[in-house]
Amino acid sequence: MIEEHDFTGLKCPLPVLKAKRVLKSLEKGKKVAFISDDPASPIDFSHFSEHEGYNISIKTTGSGKYYFTLFKKL
Repeated sequence: MIEEHDFTGLKCPLPVLKAKRVLKSLEKGKKVAFISDDPASPIDFSHFSEHEGYNISIKTTGSGKYYFTLFKKL
């Protein structure tokens, strides 16, 4: 089961800052999901993942929510 954190309603940069706290204790190979409705979130999460060594999957919905699944590279 993937741990999930809902950051809906938070504006940039809070979703990524809160995700960073969660990810500090993430073991390699483990996945965690984040939900956000901030339009800047896809850019913020992509940039963060690239620089911090996480793989990322981004999905969007018609309701304006973004779903990010991150995991540490092995």
